[in-house]
Amino acid sequence: MKKAYPPAELELQAISPRTIPDMQMPKLIKWSPAFLLIAAIVLLIGCRKDLNEVGIDIQPPGDKLNVLSTDTTLVIASSQLLDSIKTDETSVSLLGSIIDPVFGKSTASFYTQFRLFRTGFSFGTNPVADSLILSLEYANHYGDSATILTVKVFELDERIYIDSSYYSHQTAAVKPTLLAQKTFTPDFKNKVIVGPDTLDPHLRINLGELTTDLMDRLIDIPSDSMATNASFLNYFKGLYLTVEDVTSGGIIIYFDLLSDLSGMKIYYHNDNSDSLSYDYVINSSTARFGNFVHDYSLGDPAFRAQVLDNDSSLGQQICYVQALGGVKTNIRFPNIRHFYDDGKIAVNEARLFLRTYEEDPGLPLAKFLILVTRDSVGGFSLLGEQLEGTTFFGGYYDERSRGYWFRITSTIQELMRSDKPDYGFDLYLSGGSVNAERVLLTGTAPQSPADPADRMKLVVTYTRLE
Repeated sequence: MKKAYPPAELELQAISPRTIPDMQMPKLIKWSPAFLLIAAIVLLIGCRKDLNEVGIDIQPPGDKLNVLSTDTTLVIASSQLLDSIKTDETSVSLLGSIIDPVFGKSTASFYTQFRLFRTGFSFGTNPVADSLILSLEYANHYGDSATILTVKVFELDERIYIDSSYYSHQTAAVKPTLLAQKTFTPDFKNKVIVGPDTLDPHLRINLGELTTDLMDRLIDIPSDSMATNASFLNYFKGLYLTVEDVTSGGIIIYFDLLSDLSGMKIYYHNDNSDSLSYDYVINSSTARFGNFVHDYSLGDPAFRAQVLDNDSSLGQQICYVQALGGVKTNIRFPNIRHFYDDGKIAVNEARLFLRTYEEDPGLPLAKFLILVTRDSVGGFSLLGEQLEGTTFFGGYYDERSRGYWFRITSTIQELMRSDKPDYGFDLYLSGGSVNAERVLLTGTAPQSPADPADRMKLVVTYTRLE
């Protein structure tokens, strides 16, 4: 099944038990009867077998003499820039700046609407705004948690819509007035005391400190603009949050905008009371999207040569995958159909192995990668094996092998039999709109310092039928 946007979010629909497409949660595994039988046999004999032997186990004893295995299939790989990824209404919103010695500088910003907590609300007689506070709950982060960030907040000058698609390269018009600027070091551990309440860690920004323009307009809002959310969104279109670029290190913070702690609160008084407040909320009906910007000119020369200058030969040494609509790797098996040159075969198992290149990456390794097939116009399709779940399909970081693997048995068998054009596979970072991860992979024919045995390879176990 195809989509009109890159698969940085689509891949998670196949591995997530939830309908939110960007959550990185493994699918509840669908065990096939054959797999359960194999597992039971393994447990009964009390012997742990490597997953590389699964294909062999399903063969009758008399056929094992015909079972062969090879890892010499030609693999061609190179890394390329991504056009963009879909970033609207994701489960978390990313904000921050990070400098990577390989990939250069990346900056994450976001746009969001706010909705009325209660429509038809009145601020009473002669209301006066005292303060306007934006709260954002921390969900996670990538990078150095000791980074000092400066966040800037602007008001949107155009409507964004919940039923529209937005991509990582897109922007929206904002008003020139800086509403707030806050320099802070994120605190992900300590509770926040607000009046009598002790709240989970979150960021608080005073939107009335530099100028009272927004909170004055909100408190003086015409009654008809409070009647419905549609009329309110025409009056106040939302906020844009971005950060000043860091000069070294850095961090990308993941905020949970759908949390009860996230939103905007106006504190005010009127003729009848000195201490009042009203909430503007962010919920599943709130339009929001992320914007990601990469400056690869600050990256490693070998990275720039391969990804920016399109020197595909450098994929023999190293390949790159980056989230935030950054970089993907294209993989091809141009000689795969030659397996049939000496007669028909049955593929017992085919697995693609990808070893990490860096001994000490400094930043956490990507947790999940995703593999899709390409077509002639740049579209893509999911592999059938992915529907079996990550335990079968793979794609997660495997500490034992210091890398990743994908079980693509049926797909490879299909390629061997087909006479249709083969446009190869694309390797992405899973959930690329909701995390800032990246990874370096050993190429197809690495030289020092990488070990040639760690090369990117396709291991095919098969049985000759003739």
